[in-house]
Amino acid sequence: MRDFSSRPRPQGMTRGEVAVIGAAGLILAWSLYTAGRAWAEHRQVRASVEQARREAEAVRARTQAYESQRDPNQLLATQALLTAEAPPPRVVGELSLLLPADVRLESLNLTYGRRLELEMGVSARAASSYDLFLDRLEQSPLFTDVLPGDENRDGELRARVRATYRGAGL
Repeated sequence: MRDFSSRPRPQGMTRGEVAVIGAAGLILAWSLYTAGRAWAEHRQVRASVEQARREAEAVRARTQAYESQRDPNQLLATQALLTAEAPPPRVVGELSLLLPADVRLESLNLTYGRRLELEMGVSARAASSYDLFLDRLEQSPLFTDVLPGDENRDGELRARVRATYRGAGL
């Protein structure tokens, strides 16, 4: 007598099982390939970063060596020349010629070094007047490297502005 309660299992795999295993193998191969490429790119980027760090360190070392060889009296001479050529009253006078009527210079910090750096606190009744002042400052042959800083445009405008003074003889 025969038992009909269960079917005999075929020997080997079905086509569907072979297809799934094949697809899994292809996905595994593709994953290994892309992981290898990503790892190689990672090594290249890391090598580039290390090269850039070495170059930056070399530049830093050369700069420090150059700075240590520089005569400290040269900086003092430059500062003395700047002070003589651009005394504070002259700089303030030239700035005042650029100020629109409703713009005030609240503070002015002059730093005499290799160049004469200015840091100004400015207030204006209208933003358009402040913008006009910035335009005049940028167009002036006496000032360069104009860099507007923090500003508050609520109500009366208050702002910080940095610039470098070139002056007529500098």
